[in-house]
Amino acid sequence: MSNTESAAPAGETLSVSSEAIRDYVTAVDHLLLDVPWRRRRELIADLQEHLREHPEQIAVEQPQDYAAELRAAVGATPGGFLSGFRSAAWPTPLEWCESVLRGAALILLTLLGYKILAYLSYFVIGDPSSQGPWPGALDRAMQELYPVPAFHGSTGTGLLIYAPLAVLTGQLTTAAVLLRAPQRRRTLRILSYVSLGIFLAILGYGAMRSMG
Repeated sequence: MSNTESAAPAGETLSVSSEAIRDYVTAVDHLLLDVPWRRRRELIADLQEHLREHPEQIAVEQPQDYAAELRAAVGATPGGFLSGFRSAAWPTPLEWCESVLRGAALILLTLLGYKILAYLSYFVIGDPSSQGPWPGALDRAMQELYPVPAFHGSTGTGLLIYAPLAVLTGQLTTAAVLLRAPQRRRTLRILSYVSLGIFLAILGYGAMRSMG
């Protein structure tokens, strides 16, 4: 007797809600992030069609087992931390761009914090008359990050340094999250919107101060 037969008596159709099918498909999709995105899209489309015809599959096989079979069928191997650098691979082109956006925002926040601390420390241990309190430090730090953080006084060099660093930072942090908890892709999407807000705030403030 097959697993399918044991899951449901002959002649009976297992009642499975559309939500359960959607959750199953999503779980399998999360477990196939190491498969090139175009191929994964095809596999997921085939899975959705298969489950519409055979919803009992949900009760027969766990998502991780089904995903392992699909991965073996396409010969995919885990890509690890650097898997996102393959342009045709994990997770999707849009999510790859979002990871770079998050990496750039993380770098900007790090530089902003460093510059603020540098100004405040000089105000404390240096010449107090040459620096204002923390609002002034924040103002100067925000202006120095506009439109591109400078490196050794050059915004061109800063772009050459920080752009690849944003890609690297975004890919490593995204991989670290998805390799441990692939279901957090939605959370990463929210962080992408937050990162965009950080960019707009810094660019808008810098533009306003430069025109003033």
